[in-house]
This record gives sequence, structure tokens and C-alpha cells, in this order.
Amino acid sequence: MAEGILGLGSSGSVDLSSELITKLKTAESTSILDPITASQEETQAELDALSEIQTMVSELLDLVDDFDLFTSGTNIFDEITATTTGSSVSFDAADTSKLNPGTITVSVQQLAQKDVYQSNTISDITSTMSSGTMTITVGGTAYSFTTTGKSYEDLIEEISYNSKLDVSLEKVNDTEYRMIAKSKESGTANAITISQSGDVDLGFVNVLAAQNMKATIDGVNYDVSSNKITMQNGLIIKAVAVDTDTSNSSISMERDTSTIVTRIQDIASKYNDLVDLIDSYTLGDEDNAATISDSSTLKTMMSTIKEILFDTYGLSNEENMFKYGISFDSDGYMNVDSTTLTNAVTNNYDDIKELFTGYAEKEGIGTRLKTYLDSLDSSDGLLTTYEDKLNTYLDTLSDDYDTASEKLDEKYTAMATQFAAYTVLITQMENAFASLQLLIDSSTSDS
Repeated sequence: MAEGILGLGSSGSVDLSSELITKLKTAESTSILDPITASQEETQAELDALSEIQTMVSELLDLVDDFDLFTSGTNIFDEITATTTGSSVSFDAADTSKLNPGTITVSVQQLAQKDVYQSNTISDITSTMSSGTMTITVGGTAYSFTTTGKSYEDLIEEISYNSKLDVSLEKVNDTEYRMIAKSKESGTANAITISQSGDVDLGFVNVLAAQNMKATIDGVNYDVSSNKITMQNGLIIKAVAVDTDTSNSSISMERDTSTIVTRIQDIASKYNDLVDLIDSYTLGDEDNAATISDSSTLKTMMSTIKEILFDTYGLSNEENMFKYGISFDSDGYMNVDSTTLTNAVTNNYDDIKELFTGYAEKEGIGTRLKTYLDSLDSSDGLLTTYEDKLNTYLDTLSDDYDTASEKLDEKYTAMATQFAAYTVLITQMENAFASLQLLIDSSTSDS
């Protein structure tokens, strides 16, 4: 018996199956999609590595910020430690950069106070007052208010709109109120007077007279309207009590150099960590390729940092870090001789400050390094640009993968349709052949 036509036999269409299509698609996907996936994984690994480097750069920036001349806070060379005696004043400083070591002594003879007036007692603050005018004068300026047809509450509300006046109704016992008028600020320059005309007479009495604060600071007499004095160097002195004859208050200020050496050592340690981290991602070995394939950006960054560290500073370019026990070994690590540096901080304080913070016209190491590190992740910074490049490439790879995947799906969907058509055609041919074979077999048997 014949086995069919075209060498396929009665089961010739079985080979055109979904399993065959799956095998063909898998093989082609491996050759087309797997390389894209591998590139995606490599690029993502590079982005992750860059993120670690950016984090460490940020940590180095935080340390360097203490040595920045233009820091928003107080740089490490302007930090002051202070001890105080006495209880008549408190000391503060919003900015210690202008404070100098030394002792300031303060004697308070009199505290500044406001003018305070009180009216007669008022039993019904909603009652209507008689016709008349009340005039309050503050610092030579008079403010007049009519009382005709107004309640005490109405009058107080009208007066409260004036920023120079502080007038209120205060309940002084269970059934009565008094109108209280105060100067907004203390001192004789802010003294007030109250006059009344017409039928109204609230009987105002001056219960507390305005006076200035009188104090002696380092032998200089002060007679001012406020209990707070801000010195030219930024020291804020606030009087809170009058001194007795036997006691004064004082503040003794010293430079706080205790953390300078430690912080420079922290910078060196963080810099060395950064060197190790970058090397780990840019230097491959025999078994593994480098995680970061294009190391030029990071080499440029480290080269610029070293240039800043190695440069000369001071108005005459007479300062460099190597004079004070800071060096670099053959592996590129930063080393700090704490003994030499501590001695320099003690005996050459101004030189060390000049080296690290510098001046507006000649910035120091810390100031320059802070500016550079801060620029790396700006909108057009070196690391930001590199990160954007990697993200753009990753987006391109994702688009390539989707496009290739869609084309493969389309190709093998069409192939499955063709195989289905071929299967129908082959089946029809095989059925026709089977019928022909029966006729041939019948004819042969009759003969």
C-alpha cells in the first residue's frame, strides 16, 4: 500500500504544529531579544553604580560644606564656644563669623519698660458712651477717636486697626473691666499720653511709666529703648534683670577648634572611599568586565577634585595642604598626619583657615571643592549629564525590545495562519489520495 503523496503519508500535516512554531520563535527570540535584554541589564547596572557614586559624592559634599566660605550656616572656623556668668542678661548670636575670642562684661542698672495706662472700671462694655473724643499720642504722633454713640467694644475694635497702639478691654474682677492702653514698644521714645474731650472721661491713670534700659557693656554706657542690644560683631545681649551691686554678667568666648582635625580626617576617609568605589566599577578583571564601560566622565571628575586639592592657596599662593601633614600615597589615597595638622591648627590657625575657606577674592580648598561637588548634579552637571545619557539609552533599548518583540509576534502569528492553511490543504489531498487508493485496490482485486 502506498504511504501517501509527496512523501507525507496519511499524517503528513502533523509536523506543521504549534510546537514547531514555538521552537522556531524561541530560537529567533534568543538571537534577537536576548542581546537587547543583556544590554538593558548592563545599562541598569551602570545606572545603579552611578547612583552609588552620586550618593558618596553627596556625602563628601556634606563634609566639605563646613569649610565653605559662603556656607548658609557657620563654617567650622567660625564656631565659637562660650561660657557665661550672672543671670541679668542672656547672650546669643545668629552668626558667629564676626565674633572674636575674649570676654564681655555687662552690668544692667535698669530694664526698659512700656508705658501702661488703665481706665476706671467699666461694668457694661456694650453700653454706649457719651459724646466726646479720646486722643492717644505715641512718640509725638496723635491719633484721635470719637466716642459718640459707640460702645466700649466698638471703640477698642476701631483702635486695634492702628498698628502703633495696643489697647484692650481686660476683665479685672468678676463683674468689671478696665480699658488698658500700652505702648507697642518699650522705652521713653515710645511713651504715650492720653487726653479726652467732651462728655467722655474714662479716668485713665499711668500705672507703669515708660523707661529705657540702662546698662554698661565693657565700660560703655547704654541708654536704649529696648532690652535687646545687637552689637556690631553680631552678639545679641538681652537684659532680663537688674544686677545687684556685687554681681555682673559676662560672656567668655573662645574659638572651637576641637573638630577641625577630625573633620579633615573625615573628608580624607570619604575621598578614599570614593576612589575605591569608582575603581570597583571602572576596573574589570580577567573574569568580569567593568560595570561602567565609559569611565571618562568619572576620570574627569576625579581629576578635577585632585586639581583642587593639589592647588596653591592664600593671597600670595603661599599655602598648600602638604605643608600641614596632608599627603597622597602611590595608590592615590589621601593621608592625614593628625599630629602635624593639630599643631598647625594650634599655632597657624589663620593660615589653615586661609587654606581651607580662603577669601572672596581667593577661595580656599573647601570653598572651591564645595562649589565643584555641588555642580556635579545640577541640571547640566557632569554626573547628571551622564545619568541622562544612560537613561536615554535605556529608553532606546526598551523601545528596540518592544519593536523587535512585536515583529516576532507578527511573523509567527502569520506563520501559524499559513501552517493552518497548509494543514487543511494537505489533509484534503491525503483524503483524496485515500479515496483513489481504495479505487486502485478494488480494481486490482477484481482483475
